[in-house]
Amino acid sequence: MILNCAEELILLSIDDQTNYFYRITNINFNVALIGALLMDLALRKRIDVDLEGIYVLSTEPTGDKFLDAILENLIETEAGNQPAVLVGQLYNSMGHLKDKLLQDLEEKGIIKVSQCKVLWLFKKRRYPVIDQKEEEEVLSRIRKTVLTDVDPEPRDLALIALLNICNLMDKIFTQEELEQCSERLEQLKKLDLISPAVKRIIGEMQVLITTTYTT
Repeated sequence: MILNCAEELILLSIDDQTNYFYRITNINFNVALIGALLMDLALRKRIDVDLEGIYVLSTEPTGDKFLDAILENLIETEAGNQPAVLVGQLYNSMGHLKDKLLQDLEEKGIIKVSQCKVLWLFKKRRYPVIDQKEEEEVLSRIRKTVLTDVDPEPRDLALIALLNICNLMDKIFTQEELEQCSERLEQLKKLDLISPAVKRIIGEMQVLITTTYTT
């Protein structure tokens, strides 16, 4: 089953031990998910990004409802708007994006959204992964890219960049692994396998994910 980058990011953000999302502070996760979808569109050569704005290269649908929703939004939006402005518009138009992606993953039979009570009083949602094939596949790809000398795929480099921005790398790797592969991580950052468009999205996300954080 082919998942988009945002769905893969969600699977990597769920703690398999507790079935809750990892605790991520000072991060607007919905903005991170929009960034993941924009990266996916850039990887599929549907959009381009430069210092002036985000531009549609192809209006051909991807077949993914979340990617196509963003693509349609960008088609209707005036070309050349600053990336930060467009991300803000997407953030407002695609409210509760995380919940919608979780619902989609549940409909695909990958996770189950359930509620439990904390201290017998407060309701809290849990997200047990019931079909681990997709989660294990993306986790294996990311770990293999970082821990071995395999030639990295642009998609995985984009995901690693997002994981770094969201402070999730230490959830996927032990501290010892991160120390041992520090040179490899620096090497991956310098590779030219990611298109300029994706690099610009990463740069925008580094700022927007923290500056739009609200408690």
